[in-house]
Amino acid sequence: MNRNRVIPGLAGGLAVAVLVSAGIAMADGDDRHDRDDDMPRDGWMSLLEVAEQLESQGYTPYEIEIDDGAYEVMMIDGQGMVIETDIDPTTGEPLQRRRDD
Repeated sequence: MNRNRVIPGLAGGLAVAVLVSAGIAMADGDDRHDRDDDMPRDGWMSLLEVAEQLESQGYTPYEIEIDDGAYEVMMIDGQGMVIETDIDPTTGEPLQRRRDD
């Protein structure tokens, strides 16, 4: 098996999995009215753009959801550490980073 073919296929499959899980997470809203419910989203980066930006920085995102007006991202860094990060939805910049215990 050619390793060069497996890696891009794996990355593409991972991107699809991230988008599907993010769509499910966003669709599974609750009855609370958090501040993100009222935020206009016309200037937000797409889920794909956020995932691609994180991948270009060496992370492997596996869950993206909207929480309190930001993207909350669960991802794995290059050393295999699970990280939960809040991302500014308009710039893609991290708002805070914390290890997931």
